[in-house]
Amino acid sequence: MLDGDWEKIPPADRAAFQFTLKLTRQPHLIGPADIDNLRKHFSASQVAEMTQAVAGYNATNRWTDALNIPGEETGDFFKRVDSAGPRVELDTFLTPTSSVFARQQTSVAPVKAEAAVRVPLEPLDSLPGKMSQIASRKILAPLGGEPAEPGWVRLMKAFPVANKGRLSTLLAAETKGKLDQRSRLLVAWSCARQDRAWYMQGLIARRMTAAGMDATELKKIDDNDASLPPADRAVINLARKMSIAPWTVTDGDIALLRKHYTDFQVAEIVLHGCNAAYLDRVTEVAQLSSSPESP
Repeated sequence: MLDGDWEKIPPADRAAFQFTLKLTRQPHLIGPADIDNLRKHFSASQVAEMTQAVAGYNATNRWTDALNIPGEETGDFFKRVDSAGPRVELDTFLTPTSSVFARQQTSVAPVKAEAAVRVPLEPLDSLPGKMSQIASRKILAPLGGEPAEPGWVRLMKAFPVANKGRLSTLLAAETKGKLDQRSRLLVAWSCARQDRAWYMQGLIARRMTAAGMDATELKKIDDNDASLPPADRAVINLARKMSIAPWTVTDGDIALLRKHYTDFQVAEIVLHGCNAAYLDRVTEVAQLSSSPESP
Protein backbone atom coordinates (compact mmCIF):
# COMPACT_ATOMS: atom_id res chain seq x y z
CA MET A 1 0.00 0.00 0.00
CA LEU A 2 2.85 2.36 0.81
CA ASP A 3 4.17 2.00 -2.71
CA GLY A 4 1.04 2.89 -4.58
CA ASP A 5 -2.35 2.82 -2.87
CA TRP A 6 -2.91 5.30 -0.06
CA GLU A 7 -6.71 5.47 -0.25
CA LYS A 8 -7.34 3.21 2.75
CA ILE A 9 -4.55 4.64 4.87
CA PRO A 10 -5.68 6.89 7.79
CA PRO A 11 -5.65 10.63 6.98
CA ALA A 12 -2.80 11.50 9.37
CA ASP A 13 -0.54 8.82 7.90
CA ARG A 14 -1.52 9.81 4.37
CA ALA A 15 -0.59 13.43 5.07
CA ALA A 16 2.78 12.30 6.40
CA PHE A 17 3.43 10.11 3.33
CA GLN A 18 2.45 12.89 0.92
CA PHE A 19 4.75 15.31 2.72
CA THR A 20 7.59 12.76 2.68
CA LEU A 21 7.26 12.16 -1.05
CA LYS A 22 7.09 15.87 -1.89
CA LEU A 23 10.00 16.81 0.37
CA THR A 24 12.05 14.01 -1.17
CA ARG A 25 11.31 14.63 -4.83
CA GLN A 26 10.17 18.26 -4.98
CA PRO A 27 11.81 20.19 -2.14
CA HIS A 28 11.77 23.29 -4.36
CA LEU A 29 7.96 23.31 -4.14
CA ILE A 30 7.64 22.94 -0.35
CA GLY A 31 5.97 25.89 1.36
CA PRO A 32 3.88 26.97 4.37
CA ALA A 33 0.73 25.32 2.94
CA ASP A 34 2.42 21.91 3.19
CA ILE A 35 3.23 22.55 6.83
CA ASP A 36 -0.32 23.75 7.53
CA ASN A 37 -1.64 20.49 6.12
CA LEU A 38 0.62 18.47 8.42
CA ARG A 39 -0.30 20.58 11.43
CA LYS A 40 -3.89 19.33 11.13
CA HIS A 41 -2.56 16.02 12.45
CA PHE A 42 0.80 16.69 14.13
CA SER A 43 2.35 19.16 16.57
CA ALA A 44 5.10 21.59 15.54
CA SER A 45 7.67 19.38 17.27
CA GLN A 46 6.41 16.27 15.48
CA VAL A 47 6.54 18.05 12.12
CA ALA A 48 10.12 19.13 12.84
CA GLU A 49 11.08 15.59 13.82
CA MET A 50 9.43 14.18 10.70
CA THR A 51 11.22 16.73 8.52
CA GLN A 52 14.62 15.91 9.96
CA ALA A 53 13.98 12.19 9.55
CA VAL A 54 13.01 12.60 5.89
CA ALA A 55 15.98 14.90 5.24
CA GLY A 56 18.27 12.40 6.96
CA TYR A 57 17.13 9.55 4.73
CA ASN A 58 17.56 11.76 1.67
CA ALA A 59 21.16 12.29 2.73
CA THR A 60 21.83 8.61 3.46
CA ASN A 61 20.31 7.35 0.22
CA ARG A 62 22.54 9.66 -1.81
CA TRP A 63 25.62 8.40 0.02
CA THR A 64 24.94 4.68 -0.40
CA ASP A 65 23.82 4.94 -4.02
CA ALA A 66 26.36 7.40 -5.44
CA LEU A 67 29.27 5.42 -3.98
CA ASN A 68 27.83 1.97 -4.85
CA ILE A 69 27.88 0.82 -1.22
CA PRO A 70 27.25 -2.93 -1.54
CA GLY A 71 24.29 -4.56 0.12
CA GLU A 72 24.91 -7.16 2.80
CA GLU A 73 24.89 -10.72 1.45
CA THR A 74 22.41 -11.82 4.11
CA GLY A 75 19.97 -10.13 6.46
CA ASP A 76 22.07 -11.13 9.49
CA PHE A 77 23.48 -7.63 9.78
CA PHE A 78 20.01 -6.29 10.53
CA LYS A 79 18.78 -9.08 12.82
CA ARG A 80 18.59 -8.18 16.45
CA VAL A 81 18.40 -10.34 19.52
CA ASP A 82 17.84 -8.83 22.94
CA SER A 83 15.99 -9.61 26.12
CA ALA A 84 13.20 -7.14 25.39
CA GLY A 85 12.04 -8.21 21.94
CA PRO A 86 11.92 -11.03 19.42
CA ARG A 87 14.42 -11.62 16.65
CA VAL A 88 13.58 -9.75 13.45
CA GLU A 89 13.45 -12.26 10.62
CA LEU A 90 13.93 -10.46 7.32
CA ASP A 91 13.35 -13.64 5.32
CA THR A 92 9.62 -13.11 5.95
CA PHE A 93 9.83 -10.60 3.07
CA LEU A 94 10.22 -13.58 0.72
CA THR A 95 6.47 -14.24 1.01
CA PRO A 96 4.91 -14.03 -2.49
CA THR A 97 3.06 -10.80 -3.30
CA SER A 98 -0.68 -11.12 -2.84
CA SER A 99 -2.97 -10.91 -5.85
CA VAL A 100 -4.26 -7.54 -4.57
CA PHE A 101 -0.90 -5.89 -5.26
CA ALA A 102 0.58 -8.15 -7.95
CA ARG A 103 -0.12 -5.68 -10.79
CA GLN A 104 0.05 -2.46 -8.83
CA GLN A 105 2.07 0.35 -10.41
CA THR A 106 4.34 2.32 -8.10
CA SER A 107 3.44 5.93 -7.38
CA VAL A 108 6.55 6.43 -5.26
CA ALA A 109 9.55 5.18 -7.26
CA PRO A 110 10.80 7.73 -9.83
CA VAL A 111 10.18 5.62 -12.95
CA LYS A 112 9.03 8.48 -15.22
CA ALA A 113 11.50 10.72 -17.03
CA GLU A 114 9.78 13.92 -15.88
CA ALA A 115 10.70 13.06 -12.29
CA ALA A 116 14.28 14.07 -13.15
CA VAL A 117 13.35 17.57 -14.38
CA ARG A 118 13.05 20.86 -12.53
CA VAL A 119 12.22 24.34 -13.73
CA PRO A 120 15.14 26.56 -14.85
CA LEU A 121 16.99 28.54 -12.21
CA GLU A 122 15.89 32.07 -11.43
CA PRO A 123 18.29 34.75 -12.75
CA LEU A 124 21.15 35.37 -10.38
CA ASP A 125 20.38 39.09 -10.19
CA SER A 126 16.94 38.30 -8.74
CA LEU A 127 18.43 36.74 -5.60
CA PRO A 128 18.98 39.95 -3.59
CA GLY A 129 15.25 40.62 -3.84
CA LYS A 130 14.50 37.08 -2.73
CA MET A 131 16.81 37.48 0.25
CA SER A 132 14.89 40.60 1.24
CA GLN A 133 11.62 38.68 1.03
CA ILE A 134 12.72 35.84 3.29
CA ALA A 135 14.03 38.27 5.90
CA SER A 136 10.51 38.70 7.20
CA ARG A 137 9.07 35.22 6.83
CA LYS A 138 7.72 33.45 9.88
CA ILE A 139 9.80 30.57 11.22
CA LEU A 140 7.65 27.43 11.38
CA ALA A 141 9.82 25.10 13.48
CA PRO A 142 10.98 25.04 17.10
CA LEU A 143 14.52 26.30 17.73
CA GLY A 144 17.06 25.38 20.37
CA GLY A 145 20.47 26.78 21.17
CA GLU A 146 21.23 30.48 21.56
CA PRO A 147 19.92 33.46 19.55
CA ALA A 148 23.43 34.32 18.36
CA GLU A 149 23.91 30.90 16.73
CA PRO A 150 23.15 30.31 13.02
CA GLY A 151 19.54 29.40 12.33
CA TRP A 152 20.35 25.96 10.93
CA VAL A 153 22.31 25.12 14.09
CA ARG A 154 19.37 26.18 16.26
CA LEU A 155 17.05 23.97 14.23
CA MET A 156 19.21 20.97 15.01
CA LYS A 157 19.59 21.88 18.67
CA ALA A 158 15.83 21.59 19.08
CA PHE A 159 16.71 17.87 19.32
CA PRO A 160 20.05 18.13 21.13
CA VAL A 161 20.51 14.43 21.87
CA ALA A 162 19.34 12.93 18.58
CA ASN A 163 21.24 15.50 16.48
CA LYS A 164 24.48 15.63 18.44
CA GLY A 165 26.39 13.42 16.01
CA ARG A 166 24.98 14.97 12.83
CA LEU A 167 25.62 18.52 14.05
CA SER A 168 29.21 17.62 14.87
CA THR A 169 29.66 16.13 11.38
CA LEU A 170 28.13 19.13 9.62
CA LEU A 171 30.27 21.62 11.53
CA ALA A 172 33.44 19.61 10.92
CA ALA A 173 32.67 19.34 7.19
CA GLU A 174 32.88 23.13 6.83
CA THR A 175 36.61 23.23 7.54
CA LYS A 176 38.06 19.72 7.93
CA GLY A 177 38.90 16.98 5.45
CA LYS A 178 41.07 16.77 2.34
CA LEU A 179 38.78 18.57 -0.10
CA ASP A 180 39.55 22.18 -1.05
CA GLN A 181 37.17 24.93 0.03
CA ARG A 182 36.18 25.89 -3.51
CA SER A 183 34.92 22.39 -4.32
CA ARG A 184 32.96 22.25 -1.06
CA LEU A 185 31.29 25.55 -1.91
CA LEU A 186 30.51 24.47 -5.49
CA VAL A 187 28.59 21.49 -4.15
CA ALA A 188 26.68 23.44 -1.51
CA TRP A 189 25.79 26.28 -3.88
CA SER A 190 24.71 24.05 -6.77
CA CYS A 191 22.49 21.98 -4.49
CA ALA A 192 20.93 24.97 -2.72
CA ARG A 193 20.15 26.61 -6.04
CA GLN A 194 18.43 23.53 -7.46
CA ASP A 195 16.50 22.93 -4.22
CA ARG A 196 15.43 26.59 -3.99
CA ALA A 197 16.79 26.56 -0.46
CA TRP A 198 16.77 30.33 0.00
CA TYR A 199 18.26 30.48 3.48
CA MET A 200 21.10 28.18 2.42
CA GLN A 201 21.70 30.17 -0.76
CA GLY A 202 22.22 33.27 1.35
CA LEU A 203 24.53 31.47 3.73
CA ILE A 204 26.64 29.86 0.99
CA ALA A 205 26.78 33.10 -1.04
CA ARG A 206 28.36 34.83 1.96
CA ARG A 207 30.96 32.08 2.27
CA MET A 208 31.71 32.25 -1.46
CA THR A 209 32.12 36.03 -1.27
CA ALA A 210 34.54 35.61 1.64
CA ALA A 211 36.47 33.12 -0.50
CA GLY A 212 36.85 35.71 -3.27
CA MET A 213 34.19 34.38 -5.64
CA ASP A 214 32.28 37.30 -7.17
CA ALA A 215 28.93 37.55 -8.96
CA THR A 216 30.52 36.95 -12.37
CA GLU A 217 31.93 33.66 -11.16
CA LEU A 218 28.64 32.70 -9.54
CA LYS A 219 26.94 33.23 -12.90
CA LYS A 220 29.44 30.90 -14.57
CA ILE A 221 28.82 28.29 -11.86
CA ASP A 222 25.06 28.59 -12.31
CA ASP A 223 25.50 28.01 -16.04
CA ASN A 224 28.17 25.31 -15.58
CA ASP A 225 30.02 27.45 -18.11
CA ALA A 226 32.45 25.77 -20.50
CA SER A 227 35.19 28.18 -19.43
CA LEU A 228 35.23 26.71 -15.90
CA PRO A 229 38.00 24.22 -15.07
CA PRO A 230 37.04 20.59 -15.89
CA ALA A 231 37.25 19.68 -12.19
CA ASP A 232 34.70 22.37 -11.33
CA ARG A 233 32.32 21.20 -14.05
CA ALA A 234 32.53 17.59 -12.86
CA VAL A 235 31.67 18.68 -9.32
CA ILE A 236 28.76 20.85 -10.45
CA ASN A 237 27.40 18.07 -12.66
CA LEU A 238 27.41 15.56 -9.81
CA ALA A 239 25.93 18.06 -7.33
CA ARG A 240 23.04 18.81 -9.66
CA LYS A 241 22.33 15.15 -10.30
CA MET A 242 22.44 14.39 -6.59
CA SER A 243 19.97 17.22 -5.97
CA ILE A 244 17.49 16.67 -8.76
CA ALA A 245 17.66 12.96 -9.58
CA PRO A 246 20.14 11.00 -7.47
CA TRP A 247 18.98 7.74 -9.06
CA THR A 248 20.56 8.93 -12.34
CA VAL A 249 24.09 9.17 -10.89
CA THR A 250 26.26 6.70 -12.79
CA ASP A 251 29.70 5.16 -12.44
CA GLY A 252 30.73 7.53 -15.23
CA ASP A 253 29.93 10.57 -13.08
CA ILE A 254 32.18 9.24 -10.34
CA ALA A 255 34.89 8.22 -12.80
CA LEU A 256 34.95 11.77 -14.15
CA LEU A 257 35.59 13.11 -10.66
CA ARG A 258 38.38 10.58 -10.11
CA LYS A 259 40.32 12.19 -12.97
CA HIS A 260 40.73 15.28 -10.78
CA TYR A 261 40.36 14.10 -7.17
CA THR A 262 41.56 11.29 -4.96
CA ASP A 263 39.06 8.67 -3.85
CA PHE A 264 39.01 10.25 -0.40
CA GLN A 265 38.16 13.63 -1.96
CA VAL A 266 35.49 12.08 -4.18
CA ALA A 267 33.85 10.60 -1.11
CA GLU A 268 33.95 14.06 0.50
CA ILE A 269 32.27 15.62 -2.55
CA VAL A 270 29.47 13.08 -2.22
CA LEU A 271 29.28 13.74 1.51
CA HIS A 272 28.83 17.47 0.91
CA GLY A 273 26.02 16.66 -1.51
CA CYS A 274 24.40 14.53 1.20
CA ASN A 275 24.80 17.34 3.75
CA ALA A 276 23.17 19.76 1.31
CA ALA A 277 20.22 17.41 0.78
CA TYR A 278 19.68 17.46 4.53
CA LEU A 279 20.19 21.17 5.21
CA ASP A 280 18.27 22.40 2.17
CA ARG A 281 15.21 20.48 3.32
CA VAL A 282 15.18 21.24 7.02
CA THR A 283 15.88 24.96 6.59
CA GLU A 284 13.19 25.48 3.94
CA VAL A 285 10.49 23.50 5.74
CA ALA A 286 11.30 25.62 8.80
CA GLN A 287 11.12 28.76 6.62
CA LEU A 288 14.28 30.13 8.21
CA SER A 289 14.64 33.84 7.61
CA SER A 290 17.81 35.53 6.45
CA SER A 291 20.01 36.56 9.33
CA PRO A 292 23.41 38.15 10.08
CA GLU A 293 25.16 35.13 8.59
CA SER A 294 23.39 35.80 5.25
CA PRO A 295 24.37 38.64 2.87
